[in-house]
Amino acid sequence: METLEELRQRVALYEENGAAKLFYALNRKANEMADLLNKTNLSHLLLEDPKDKTFERLKAIWNDSSTLSTAIKDLGISAGVTGDEQKDVAKKPFVESIAESRR
Repeated sequence: METLEELRQRVALYEENGAAKLFYALNRKANEMADLLNKTNLSHLLLEDPKDKTFERLKAIWNDSSTLSTAIKDLGISAGVTGDEQKDVAKKPFVESIAESRR
């Protein structure tokens, strides 16, 4: 059986702006992907070694980058991201829409 504190922590997750939280998480991953691509010099890859899958893995990253960047942008817009991660995530996402629907 869960403790009261565990239940409070679970409920608290529903009080955060999950879309904004996801936006910032994906944006950090996009930055990590860019750093990985920038530090890799393709001319140093062992393309003749059939067991080395580095090029294929890098190619998967850059092939998915356009889709990911579009998703991040759209998520940021729909979540109302302002650039202040702490405030954006703490904003209760449904409070305003519920209040407006009762008017």
